[in-house]
Amino acid sequence: MLVMRNVHVPLQSGWERRDVWIEGGRYRRITPPEHGDFISGARVVAPKAGFLIPAAVDPHVHVREPGYDYKEDWESCSKAALKGGVCAIFDMPNNKEPVTRERGLLEKRAIALKKSLVDFGLYVALTDGNVDEIKETKIQKLISGVKIYMAETTGGLLVRSDRALLQVFGQPKPVLVHTGGAEGLCRILHFYTKAKKRVGTLPVLYICHLSTKEELTLVEGAKREFLSLKAEVTPHHLLLHRKNYEEYGSVLPNLGTPEDAECLWDGVARGTIDFMGTDHAPHTVYEKKKKSPPAGFPGIETAVPLLMTAFGERKLPASRLVRFTSQAARELFHLGDGSIMPKNSASCVLFEEGEWEVGGGYETKCRWSPFEGVKTGYRTLLTVVRGNVVYRDGKFNKRRVRFITA
Repeated sequence: MLVMRNVHVPLQSGWERRDVWIEGGRYRRITPPEHGDFISGARVVAPKAGFLIPAAVDPHVHVREPGYDYKEDWESCSKAALKGGVCAIFDMPNNKEPVTRERGLLEKRAIALKKSLVDFGLYVALTDGNVDEIKETKIQKLISGVKIYMAETTGGLLVRSDRALLQVFGQPKPVLVHTGGAEGLCRILHFYTKAKKRVGTLPVLYICHLSTKEELTLVEGAKREFLSLKAEVTPHHLLLHRKNYEEYGSVLPNLGTPEDAECLWDGVARGTIDFMGTDHAPHTVYEKKKKSPPAGFPGIETAVPLLMTAFGERKLPASRLVRFTSQAARELFHLGDGSIMPKNSASCVLFEEGEWEVGGGYETKCRWSPFEGVKTGYRTLLTVVRGNVVYRDGKFNKRRVRFITA
């Protein structure tokens, strides 16, 4: 049994101090802080200033293995996830050899089952010619969603076929789209509208990494028509912009203006933006210093502590933080109710409040962060996945992971 004593827990009324008991993979008791001894044999964690939230679920990760595992692999990425308070990740298909068919999915699943320390799901990439195969059972049983690239990205997976962009909405798994901006967003919404007239139930349309005020306005309008439309923003598009970050500035979409960042925060606060997706995209420092560097930032290791700090500074409710980093993605992928309540499966992260600074000791193989030197009010003490302590004080415990296809 694990007992976390006198920790702040997010409730409807805000942060409240509780004792949290975990046994048999589930929350057994959540009670006001007690005095005296606990049950003999229990592991007791009692930080001076502990904050316990449901562990994050990251729907947008680039693990890089197979093909680019010198940048990141399944072990290093999953360790970075756990250190960042993330219990499940969903891996994008733009590997060195793009994952567009069953063979690539089977290869990646085998590697991840052997090396990952977190639960995981996989996406398949849409191409101009594979939409019929994606609909087949052999692919559907291996994927958590379909990824469409409508603009430049690592891997060169542009989709130009109108037929493919329409027919992909004839299968049930979420369709995630790298739109490249407002023009691509309008184009995919056109095909989504057209598909609505042809199929009974549309799959979720998931717009990745919003970066501008214009895109947010388009999403707000489209959500009035489509309840199945969802949107994501990255921590770097919320916390960085063109005027405050230049060092390794190559990222897609590009960093926006300060006004864009403020509008995106408004979208998070109102719930127009559903998910945090880190778009964790590690490249080596050597590559990022080249004249034409690859696009992408590592982010999975720092996202939740930084967002904990930012939400507090903006006085946004803890319930919004939990929905943004965990609950909305859990609903999308049918992972069950992750809230800290008796009988629920226990996947959570315990933070210590204090004064910390991003930098050094990275678990990600690329060993850098665009947030180097940024101050944060929280650091991860331990991460629990389905009742198992898999990260604590810099140490990791291997356990059987779950392959997610729902």
